Amino acid sequence: MKHPKDTKRAEGALGALTASAMALPGLAPAALADGPVEETSWDNEYSYYREDGLRPSKGVPGADNDRMEIHSYQFRVATPVGERSDLTVNGTYESLSGASPWFVLPDPVDGTPIQVMSGSTIDEKRGDMLATGAYYFDQGSINASGGFSIETDYYSGNIGLGAERSFNDKNTTLSIGASASFDWIRPTDCNEFDRICSEDKQSVNAFAGISQILTRHSAIQSTLGFGYSDGFLSDPYKRAYIDSIGSTIRDSRPDDRKQFTWTTKYRHHVSGFNGTAHIDYKLYVDDWGINSHTLDLAWYQSIPWQVQIVPSFRYYSQSQADFYEVLYQTPRNDGNASSDFRLSPYGAITYGLKLTKDVEDWPGHLDWQFALSYERYESDSGLAFQSVDVENPGLVSFRIFAARISVKF
Repeated sequence: MKHPKDTKRAEGALGALTASAMALPGLAPAALADGPVEETSWDNEYSYYREDGLRPSKGVPGADNDRMEIHSYQFRVATPVGERSDLTVNGTYESLSGASPWFVLPDPVDGTPIQVMSGSTIDEKRGDMLATGAYYFDQGSINASGGFSIETDYYSGNIGLGAERSFNDKNTTLSIGASASFDWIRPTDCNEFDRICSEDKQSVNAFAGISQILTRHSAIQSTLGFGYSDGFLSDPYKRAYIDSIGSTIRDSRPDDRKQFTWTTKYRHHVSGFNGTAHIDYKLYVDDWGINSHTLDLAWYQSIPWQVQIVPSFRYYSQSQADFYEVLYQTPRNDGNASSDFRLSPYGAITYGLKLTKDVEDWPGHLDWQFALSYERYESDSGLAFQSVDVENPGLVSFRIFAARISVKF
């Protein structure tokens, strides 16, 4: 039997992986610099993402329950353009293979949910590019960005605008921004597996934030965000089981979604230890009924020989979508149905360690930085804030290894 692919699921994981790798730490909250970069820099990173296989009790007995692995190659180039502007280009190339959750069935013996996988036939490539130009004033800056992402069956383009204005001797900074994306999906094997053959969606996002330097050693940032998506928001590579008909139907979700976020980041440098604490909290709410909480903790410890060690920990918990069920007894009146584990109630922890080493004036009188990192992610219904009656058998756990080389010319 030929198995379906699930590149939309992978695209989400890849996007999160890319965003994590591109985030560079600092004492101040994330914001544009006071002025353009003064010299050209080039960052290169390779990362390896590997999901754990399904536990035997969660998958179909005797089936191949291996999951996804991703090889990711990323680069970032930042260069000055004139005296008051700079240009940054981010690029990503990813290769993914393996299997992904397809649908959930009741166990024929006791009725507990078991996960049916797509089979280890997924073999996809993805390319991504984003360019951002910024112009700096004495008390602020503006920036514009544009990019695209291409897969075999998924195409996306995006544009964005942003601005910052500093006050109070640059101790206070206001930030605003907006972006729009346009996505087209052309699922593979649409007729064979009863999928849509062509759909699209549009999304807009906006944010407003304030950053405040509190003391010589501490700073805080708080940001409100809003997102709206319209169009095809279902996953064409997943299905949901309906007990009353003894079969599965297409994954079907509302055709619009409103999302709200509130993020607060606090940085405090402890000079006696030559280290900096990072404490981040994010609240997420949408009109699908999902709300989530994320707490990020990290310690950036500098030690001799221009080495920095960064242990980190993250806790995450979310509620379920209003229309989500692991297994449906009867069809819903509104026609919505999804057993996707990403819409289920669960909690997760992530812990990691990163090591960086700076090397100045070597070779060729260049400044280099080398970094190695490891992250482990584990999800489980028992980690959620609220009690969960039935755990989704498709919940994922994974690990990421990454190596990065940066050079300034």
